[in-house]
Amino acid sequence: MTPSDEARLDAQLHRLHLHHIKSRYRALALEAAEQQRPHVEYLARLVDGEATMRESRSIERRIRNARFPVLKTLDEFQWSWPRKINRAHIQDLFRLAFIAHNTNVVLIGNVEPAS
Repeated sequence: MTPSDEARLDAQLHRLHLHHIKSRYRALALEAAEQQRPHVEYLARLVDGEATMRESRSIERRIRNARFPVLKTLDEFQWSWPRKINRAHIQDLFRLAFIAHNTNVVLIGNVEPAS
């Protein structure tokens, strides 16, 4: 590939907003050539990376637009409060299977006391 071909490809990828592909195609092309991987596998890896990056940015944008006052993750869930909690049942709820079954989940209890 000539430098002018690379410059044209970079410009096209920039115009199409394919930022992941633009930043990774050279390194992945070298890796694919060294490992003698098929062109389709190389292309699939590039597209998969682009899709993953777009999905991550979409989630980040939605969280930012929601303007949550505090961000909490399930990793921060405090199992010590309330004292009586069915941990296995709660962890099963984290899998979100109830959504596929079109059922609701209602959690009732007191607000955690301030520390």
